[in-house]
Amino acid sequence: MQTLKNIFSLIKICFNSKQGKKGFIYAFLVIGLNIGLIQINLAMITWNKDFYNSLEKYDLHGALTQIGVFILLTFLGAIMYLAAEYIRKVLVITWRKVLNDTILDHWLNNKVHWYLNNNKNSIDNPDQRIAEDCRLFFEKLTDDGFLLIIKIIGLFSYFSVLWQITNTFVLSFNLFDINISIPHYLIWLAPLYVLISSFITHWLGKPLKKLLIQQQHKEANYRFTLTRFRESKEPIALLNGEQVEKAILRQYFQEVIKNWHYLIKREFWLGCFTRPYNLSVFYIPTFLALPIYLVGKVSLGTLMQISKAFSNVAINLSWFIFKYNQLAELIACSHRLNQFIHQAEFLTQAHCRCAIPVTQQDQLIINHLVIKNPQGKVLFKLDKIELNHGESVVLSGVSGIGKSTLLKILAGIYPYFEGKVQLPNTSKLFLSQSAYFPIGGLAHAVAYPLPLVEKDLPEIKQILGEVGFNKEFIEQKLLDYDLTQLSGGEKQRLIIARVLMHKPAWVFMDETTNALDKESEYQLLQLLQTRLTTTSFIIISHSNVASYFKNCHQINL
Repeated sequence: MQTLKNIFSLIKICFNSKQGKKGFIYAFLVIGLNIGLIQINLAMITWNKDFYNSLEKYDLHGALTQIGVFILLTFLGAIMYLAAEYIRKVLVITWRKVLNDTILDHWLNNKVHWYLNNNKNSIDNPDQRIAEDCRLFFEKLTDDGFLLIIKIIGLFSYFSVLWQITNTFVLSFNLFDINISIPHYLIWLAPLYVLISSFITHWLGKPLKKLLIQQQHKEANYRFTLTRFRESKEPIALLNGEQVEKAILRQYFQEVIKNWHYLIKREFWLGCFTRPYNLSVFYIPTFLALPIYLVGKVSLGTLMQISKAFSNVAINLSWFIFKYNQLAELIACSHRLNQFIHQAEFLTQAHCRCAIPVTQQDQLIINHLVIKNPQGKVLFKLDKIELNHGESVVLSGVSGIGKSTLLKILAGIYPYFEGKVQLPNTSKLFLSQSAYFPIGGLAHAVAYPLPLVEKDLPEIKQILGEVGFNKEFIEQKLLDYDLTQLSGGEKQRLIIARVLMHKPAWVFMDETTNALDKESEYQLLQLLQTRLTTTSFIIISHSNVASYFKNCHQINL
């Protein structure tokens, strides 16, 4: 029941979207075309009777006519199948976009991506769940899930045909001197045969769900480790750390291999039953109906008609057996996606608890602040800070005391504190120790966190020149460049350019100039002071930079 609940909750997300509702039209078209394919199969059941009766009578004209009918049915069936597959794939990308957008909203709104990364009970590899699980879920749902609906509809149709064909056939035998007669015996044999087979399939394949979830987890961990290595190639090369990295990568890949062996062993034992079943299911009906033909009660055409109808009943009932592996993947994807959404909704509430209120006046107020680590240990205390707009402060202290944590509290992303904190109600810009730049060139980095607008390019070029980039470098790297190639000092110049571009009323800086030499640091901070005369700066720094600013004092934590 939990699996069905997971699946329907994801479908509900699509139903609540305008674009997602359009997908339901595609879904009905796919199901309708597949019902048309059922009618083609019913016609093929009748064709089997007519064609083989013509062969039994050596009726050349009748046989040629039935070949023509076969070609027509095959052509119509192919057109319907291809149309259904095309619309199904359009449906997959339509619903995937809706779910992708929804999960991105959950991930990026209210700082959930931050809390996911810092929550000890958090889920793993959210990037994989967004990129891969959304795709797999809808591919499996629209293929295997829709197939279940089609199989149920087809099952009633084929049962009806088989019932009519076997209406006069009674299986009679003697068991322990008891005469037993079973009318329509083929009708009862089909579900009994498949029911026993389904039970064996589930017994053999039950561990697959857990193994598939673990395989996705371990594959994602290995991909993440490879990506991390690629992004850190320069320090690794400088430290000659390739051998250690190779050992780490092999360790993660070994986990992939270990679980893979468990997975393929379980799939092997499942296949030992399902593969023979798959190969024999088309012939078993003929064998079971053969006694009726051998005693002369039916013609060859009727035998083939019975065989075809019975096969369709058995195949429809065998959907669970044929699709067990795919069903396990569908269940695993729905579980992972719902776990992601529920965890994101829970962490959204955590963000609300961390949100810092704003003052009615343009002030920063801190009273009796006690900052703790997640385990409850006190890092440091800050009695009182009250800054009006235009005033600045430099916070210094020994490494590891928790200075950066203070900025996280002010940004509303750290919940472990006590005391009163109120933020100004005007524009603010928070700059962490780790310089982050979006994909693109220098201009994109300066415009961030806003999108780049073409009309801003002249101003951006001017600012880049003011912070120390030469004209030729700016022209070459303006719109397309791997910004991770910049030196630490160049990255910090780019951060200062971002501040000058956005002109916030309040700037919170965490060691933003520590990679610069003293002279460059002085020049850039003086540039900020000159260009942003009314801006307040809250600076975390080991250097004594308070003297660079007017109305600025230093606090040692």
